[in-house]
Amino acid sequence: MSSQAPQADHRTGAPWDTGQQGIQIRSLNKSFGKKHVLKDITVEFAPNRVHGLLGSNGVGKTTLMSVILNHKFRSSGEILIDGQDPRENAKILERTCFIHEDQKFHDDDTPASLLRILPMFYPNWDAELAERLASRFHLPMGTRAVKLSRGQRSALVIVIGLAARAPYTFMDEPYLGLDPGHRALFYEEFARAMAEHPRTVILSTHLIDEVSDLLENVVMLEDGRVTVDADIDQARDSAFVLRGLESVVRDLAGDRQILREHRLGNILSITVDGTATDDDHRRADEVNVSVEPVTLQELVAARGMRGADNAERSL
Repeated sequence: MSSQAPQADHRTGAPWDTGQQGIQIRSLNKSFGKKHVLKDITVEFAPNRVHGLLGSNGVGKTTLMSVILNHKFRSSGEILIDGQDPRENAKILERTCFIHEDQKFHDDDTPASLLRILPMFYPNWDAELAERLASRFHLPMGTRAVKLSRGQRSALVIVIGLAARAPYTFMDEPYLGLDPGHRALFYEEFARAMAEHPRTVILSTHLIDEVSDLLENVVMLEDGRVTVDADIDQARDSAFVLRGLESVVRDLAGDRQILREHRLGNILSITVDGTATDDDHRRADEVNVSVEPVTLQELVAARGMRGADNAERSL
């Protein structure tokens, strides 16, 4: 197998994969029978960046990844990777790696056997990195994969995802089952891998605030649609919290969309869609209302609750 783009040699420091054009998606739809899961999605994943694919459960994140890689067939729309349709395109698909929480292995697979076989499928495979990561995660190399604990299986797919060095790497909740110490190890090794060999990564996660420092761009799905597509700082600025007495808080919010609200006694906290302006801060100071930023985790939760409310109203 050979790669379309020039391969890098991590030992010599040769240039790494400068030929990426990224992923372009236009008017993408995916239905399962009468259930419309992806709805007119148009988005681009720029090359050599870490993209967070965020949203609550069931909004279509895993389906979008699977459709991009042709693991599931699209209903309509266009997908291009490096300017080419990935369907029945081995040259493009061999430049991709997709790891996910329920990764399937054959009954006889062991970490040792997988790390021997996988270089045949990934042209940029880094055997030294794979061995080092397996050691750092304390993987039992001779144990059958089906007998590994959930955390050990997560560690194994992380080893594969990083060592493959695929120009397009898709990670769908890769660390489920890892304890906090091993998650910290994953974040450390992920940042190191991206610094040494930049690649395009699409990372779906529920531990949003833990990984936010790794993300460069955010694509958020609600009810199968893209509602946020922005760099990390712009995404954080796409909503804010007003906290104070209910009457003045609602007056400050005006007719802007409220994503979420929470009461504690006489104090109301609302998450408001949009960016807080200088006038918002001035008026809030005058009536003793606090204007607070939202974390990415809070933003996804707020937008997810809005999506659930909309879904209930549509029934």
